[in-house]
Amino acid sequence: MSSKFFFKTVSSICALSSLCFLAGCTNWVKPGTGPGELNAATTHCEAVSYATLPVNTVSNMQFGSNYAERDKCEKNSPNGCVKRDGRYYAVMQTSHDTNSYGRSTIFRDCMVQNGWHDE
Repeated sequence: MSSKFFFKTVSSICALSSLCFLAGCTNWVKPGTGPGELNAATTHCEAVSYATLPVNTVSNMQFGSNYAERDKCEKNSPNGCVKRDGRYYAVMQTSHDTNSYGRSTIFRDCMVQNGWHDE
């Protein structure tokens, strides 16, 4: 498995996990309510969480595989190459939202304050 594929896969899994938590993959329940009320509550609490803690994406640059020749490096590295100590290193970029955990906490708190609980 290439390191580029691995990092894209890990990034995708992390993004889906945080989205899943915010969007309500938890089974939220509130006596006497139906799907419409749940949809309205999750939409409201998601908006509150994003208004309180907007997305704050931080990018990191790392160096991956190294090559003796620049052409080989550029062929295998869509993000470019950096020459260091006579070798060419593939540039790998990752990014993450530093506010996702806090936003999940705000979302959960909003749901609980509005009478919902998870099963």
